[in-house]
Amino acid sequence: MIAKLTGLIDSIENDGIVIDVNGVGYWIVVSQKVLTQLSESGQKTTLWIEQVTRQEITQLCGFTSKTDRLCFRQLLNVQGVGVRVALAILSVLTPDELLLAISVQDKTMLTRADGVGPKLASRIVLELKDRLSAPNLTIETSTEIKSAPSHDALLGLVNLGYGRSEAHTALQKALADAPATATSSDLLRLALQKLAKF
Repeated sequence: MIAKLTGLIDSIENDGIVIDVNGVGYWIVVSQKVLTQLSESGQKTTLWIEQVTRQEITQLCGFTSKTDRLCFRQLLNVQGVGVRVALAILSVLTPDELLLAISVQDKTMLTRADGVGPKLASRIVLELKDRLSAPNLTIETSTEIKSAPSHDALLGLVNLGYGRSEAHTALQKALADAPATATSSDLLRLALQKLAKF
């Protein structure tokens, strides 16, 4: 079973790439996010591989991190989620954003992905909510943002449609200006003001 491949990009197509590993070309299906990170042929790259066999068809799926691969594995465990849909979800959501969507039961975030309607989004949230303690699938936040008010404000920003990285940066700026007694509403308002200036 193949777990990782390192080689040169031979060619890039709409839904995957060919990696040349010592003269052997491997066809690897990847998300659109991964495609944007792999800019040109001849570039050396390393991908973590998940080998998926369904209906006698074997596919190699590639990811730039173990966390992405872990998310993919968990998504495939959901009834109705195949390789195409799982990769579509990981094309629009980072692992942190996926974890947030599941933890706060935000189905709308999941429906951003092609092929994910409200019913499937509900099933994903329902079936994955008990797997959030999986190793390496945790939200990494700075110490200041682990308090209840700041964490609630972060979730609020994400639910408003801001990317997690963008929301995290704005919230850190808000915390620098906010009094120690600031509530989650205060922090959310300050963070939105910071975002307006970006």
